Parts: sequence; C-alpha cells; structure tokens
Amino acid sequence: MAPEYTISRLFSIKYDVYSYKVLLLEIAWRMWKEDSPMILVDASLGDSFNISEALRCIHVGLLCVQLHPDNRPNMASVIFMLSGENILREPKEPGFLVARMKNVGECSTSNAISTCTNELTITLPHAR
Repeated sequence: MAPEYTISRLFSIKYDVYSYKVLLLEIAWRMWKEDSPMILVDASLGDSFNISEALRCIHVGLLCVQLHPDNRPNMASVIFMLSGENILREPKEPGFLVARMKNVGECSTSNAISTCTNELTITLPHAR
C-alpha cells in the first residue's frame, strides 16, 4: 500500500504508481536472488549498453531500498558507487518501513498470528 494511504487512509492519484514500483522492486529482488538480473534490462536495447553498468545500477538500486535507513547509502555514496568500480556490499531483502522495523515496536509471530506492540506516548498540553 502507498504510504499516504497507510498513514491517512486517503487515496492519492499516484497510488497505482507506488504499487507499480513495489511490483518492480519485487521482480528485481527475485531476479537478483536467482542470479539473473539482466532479465530486467529492456531487450530492445540490444548490445547498446554496458552490462557491468546495468548490473551496477540494479545493485545500487537494491541497496537504496533497504528496510532500515542505516543500511541505505547516502546520495554521495550512491554517486560514488555508480561512478566507480568499487566493491559493493550485498543487498539484504528490501522491506517496507511500516510494521517490520524493530524500533517502532516489538512484533512476534506465534501460531501463524502476527502481533505488534507499538510504543506510543501522548502528551496533553496544559496551560500555565
């Protein structure tokens, strides 16, 4: 689901665009894990692209969508990774921030039922 719907329950005219991105991300991850990421490259390009550059772009893209923000590179690192032949770390499975981050709350699974306890504080303003 698009973040704007999960947060505010409001649909956006770009809701379908977000869903399309999620679908592409799932396909990219599956192809990466199956060691066949070149399937993602448009066949109509023929031999007009550099294979190592295409693989590097896919690799860096997967690093940019890591579940935890600390695992994502900053933009300076992205530029460095895209412009060089440096060794890239392996991406972890991409995730979505809403329910799986440990610092949002504790989640557990038992008997195929998932539960999460989110810590939330409410501050009531008092006039002086």
